[in-house]
Amino acid sequence: MKKFLPILFILVLTGAGCSGASISKKADGGILKTADAGKVWTSASVVPTAKGIGTLTTANIINMEMDPQDNNVLYVGTREDGFLYSDDAGASWHQPRNKDLSTGLINSIKVSSKDVCTIYIAKGQRLYKTKDCMRTFSSDTYVESRATVGISLVALDWFNPETVWVALSNGDVQKSPDGGSHWITSLNLKDVVTDLIISNADSRVMLIGTEKSGMQKSTDSGATWTKVPDKLRPSGLSNVYDLVQSKSGDVVIAATHYGLLRSTDFGSTWDPIKLVTQPGQVVIRTVGMDQYNPAQIYYATTSTFYQSSDSGATWKTGKLPSTRVPRAMIVDPKQSSVIYIGEASEVKK
Repeated sequence: MKKFLPILFILVLTGAGCSGASISKKADGGILKTADAGKVWTSASVVPTAKGIGTLTTANIINMEMDPQDNNVLYVGTREDGFLYSDDAGASWHQPRNKDLSTGLINSIKVSSKDVCTIYIAKGQRLYKTKDCMRTFSSDTYVESRATVGISLVALDWFNPETVWVALSNGDVQKSPDGGSHWITSLNLKDVVTDLIISNADSRVMLIGTEKSGMQKSTDSGATWTKVPDKLRPSGLSNVYDLVQSKSGDVVIAATHYGLLRSTDFGSTWDPIKLVTQPGQVVIRTVGMDQYNPAQIYYATTSTFYQSSDSGATWKTGKLPSTRVPRAMIVDPKQSSVIYIGEASEVKK
């Protein structure tokens, strides 16, 4: 069990909106949790503060991460309210003492698979790193010097967590072999990288999803990349929102603008999963899977939760107690009936 610092109380989170965005202030979002695979949902958004009990229900949750060694420890990145963690399976949420990380947009969070006190957090043009369970953070693990370019995500090699990957908002993919001391450019896509996963079967094998230009695959730790052929129409592999894989790495599911897609060869080929809705009819920004039983699939749209126990042949639906957009989902690998969903208001451009 990870040992945290004494909690530093924070002000009540108000979920202030981004400039130019249409943001609902209704307290119906934050983090939802179910312990019975979607039959009953509860709000997991309590924030103890110096003035009493605050809430995350008005915050916009953009990403979520679970400690790979302790399923009670969770991390979330928000659009306006910084980075928070829970060490009691979502019963309460806290922020670390670093003030830089207590406000603003947090694009990505990753935890080392071999040293859970080592955490990377992407915010703006900086990659923050802690090696002492959030007691202290370094803010210069990666610093982007171009004013118009930021860090969109971070990924870690599970076999060697000193190998760190960051994707930049201009499409550059950078690799560090030594925990962030040195960086080299692995790929330049000139497109927004939306997700990057490393195969659970072989950490040399990687898959990248993008906003407009499909997917890229590497089998040699990023030395070379190959564009994945898009045989689905219309544009099945564009607008990739989320990628998840089974524990063995033999099944990958992608949430795309087309719908849900499945691959059994780690992204070289894809087949559509039959849904209740038609391709492109609804936007699915996040998908979940039982890591040990990839036939068990979950996804969510505004107000509705979908689950299938037969690889998508049939679906059950249920209501979510929120009108916001599900942006992140975690299926507990130790208890697959326990699912967390992070909700956010959609940004209107």
